[in-house]
Amino acid sequence: MSAESETPLRPELEAIPRFKLPVYEGPLDLLLHLLKRAELDPHDVTASIITEQYLAYLELLEQLNLDVAGEYLVMAATLLLIKSFSLLPHPELADTEDSEELKRDLVERLLEYQRYREAAEKLAGRAILGRDVFAAPGEPAPQADGNQPRLTVALFDLVEAMGAVLKRLADQTPRGIVLRDIPIAECIPTILTRLEQHARLEFTALFEDLRDRPRIIATFMALLELMRRGEVGAWQEVRFGPIMLERRTVQQVGQAK
Repeated sequence: MSAESETPLRPELEAIPRFKLPVYEGPLDLLLHLLKRAELDPHDVTASIITEQYLAYLELLEQLNLDVAGEYLVMAATLLLIKSFSLLPHPELADTEDSEELKRDLVERLLEYQRYREAAEKLAGRAILGRDVFAAPGEPAPQADGNQPRLTVALFDLVEAMGAVLKRLADQTPRGIVLRDIPIAECIPTILTRLEQHARLEFTALFEDLRDRPRIIATFMALLELMRRGEVGAWQEVRFGPIMLERRTVQQVGQAK
C-alpha cells in the first residue's frame, strides 16, 4: 500500500517487515509462466483464467510481504480493463475498438518478449532471465550422478510453493506475536547446514520446524539468494511435483558463474 494512501496502515501492519526479491522477473515472465501452465497460446493471454491466476499471484506476493514492482500492478490494471470491456452488455463501438487495441498491444508485447527470450537462449545456451539463477521451467537440470534428468523450477514455482507452506502453517501460527525484522544473512548458515545433512531435501521440509512467519519468509529469501549465487539447486522429478533442494559442489558453483 502506498504511503500516500488516504487510509493509513494500522500500526501492527506497519511493523511487518517488507522483503525484496534478490532476483527479478517481470509481469511478462509471469504471464508466460501462467500460459505455459494452462497450456495456452500467447494469443489467449486475456483469457479469464489467466487474469484470475495473475491477480491471485499478486495477492500471494502480498501475503508473503514481498514488495510488488509497479509494472506488475500496471499489467493487472490492463488485464482488468480488457476484462471489463468484455463484460459490458452493450459495448459502444469506441469501447470495442479500445479493447481490441489493448489486446493486440499486449499480445504483440508478449510475442516479442517470447521471441527475445528464445533468441537469448539460443545465443547464450541458457535462459537469459534464469542466468545464474534458475533454468527455464521444464528444462533438464544438470546432474553429476548420471541419473535421469531433473526438471528445474522457476521463481514463480518457488513463490507458489512458499504460499502453500504459509497456508498450511496459518492455523498453527500463534496470534499476537511480536513481528521482527530478521536479517536474511542470519538464515543462510541454517539452510546450508540442513542441506549438508541431507543429500537432498524437499522444499517444505526446510520450513517444517518454523512457526515464526517473519523467519519463514526470511528463510525463503535466503534460499533464493543461495540459488542466485549457485550454491543451492532446485528441481522437480515430474512437472508440478514436489520441489527438491540440494547443496551444489564448489565445481558446480564455478560452472554457474
